[in-house]
Amino acid sequence: MSRLEQSDETPASAETVERSAAQALQFLVFQLGGDEFALPIDVVDEVAQAPTRITRLPKTPAFLEGVINLRGEVLPVVDQRRRFDMPAATDLGARRLIVVRTERHRAGLIVDAVSEVLHSAADAIESAPDLTGEANRLVQGVINLEATGRMLLLLDPVELLTRTERKLLDAFQARAAATNEAGQAKT
Repeated sequence: MSRLEQSDETPASAETVERSAAQALQFLVFQLGGDEFALPIDVVDEVAQAPTRITRLPKTPAFLEGVINLRGEVLPVVDQRRRFDMPAATDLGARRLIVVRTERHRAGLIVDAVSEVLHSAADAIESAPDLTGEANRLVQGVINLEATGRMLLLLDPVELLTRTERKLLDAFQARAAATNEAGQAKT
């Protein structure tokens, strides 16, 4: 008690509390195998049950599972296990679809499970370790949760698609828009 009384710390001002709240960030945490990953919550539109029917597109990369109709919008679906060269999931019932948007694209990401929306202080995010190849582009940082012994790889949503894959989605979206316009012109 005497140490507490001697402390020259004063209670946090409203400005300090406001500033630290502004620095708190939110992430959607998901699993692939035994690993945990995070995406900034502001790029996530929704989380849904993974679709059971996906229309496969011919001559597309293996990571592109296909397309689905999500409330009238044709949405490309990317299987993150395939994207990260992991074996196929065994528990298909737990899989989730995370709908993300970047500046030009919207896509669905199939993951094993979604566990939480994590609130984290900005200072808990560490720089990405020196990685090689594609991992260097994908991993934006590491969220180190020392209290729980967890480390989450923070993924860069823009980099989840390579340049080639983004061009493929651009072409796909242009075709879908042309098809929609043609269908509307007939009515």
